[in-house]
Amino acid sequence: MNVKRTIALAATAICMGAGFTAAGTAAAQAAGQPGLPRLHAYCQHLGHLNSVATDPGSVWSWRCVGHRGEWHRIDMNDACRWHYPNGPHHAAYHDPRNAFSWYCY
Repeated sequence: MNVKRTIALAATAICMGAGFTAAGTAAAQAAGQPGLPRLHAYCQHLGHLNSVATDPGSVWSWRCVGHRGEWHRIDMNDACRWHYPNGPHHAAYHDPRNAFSWYCY
């Protein structure tokens, strides 16, 4: 198993254990904004396996994980459009040092 895939699998396990839904939703609710509670489902909608924050300390670290362990960038605005078809359609974050602080507005 290559290093990139090992990191992706470990990060996926961490994110699934920590729960993107719980952390992301808590930050969004605190600000009164809809979060991105189903980022794994969004990536699956695009044909990937799931999502992963490769660095929990960076909002820019989210990637969809492909079937061969490859990473694909996530367009968070598109993720907001998919999560909330009737709006809001723009993505923002509360803290650039917290990967789980994304929300939609």
